[in-house]
Amino acid sequence: MELTVKKKAFLENLPELVDKAVSEYGTRLRKIVIEEDEKGCYTVLITYDSEFHP
Repeated sequence: MELTVKKKAFLENLPELVDKAVSEYGTRLRKIVIEEDEKGCYTVLITYDSEFHP
């Protein structure tokens, strides 16, 4: 089953947030979507597989 985590961040925090998601979810990571709102804040949607399949 796929799950999605929603995070808020400013532009300067995006690289750290993406790096953390990649290291935390590894091969279970399915996609990362980054959307900017009208105030210059970013919403990051991190989708990953909740079950580990080696």
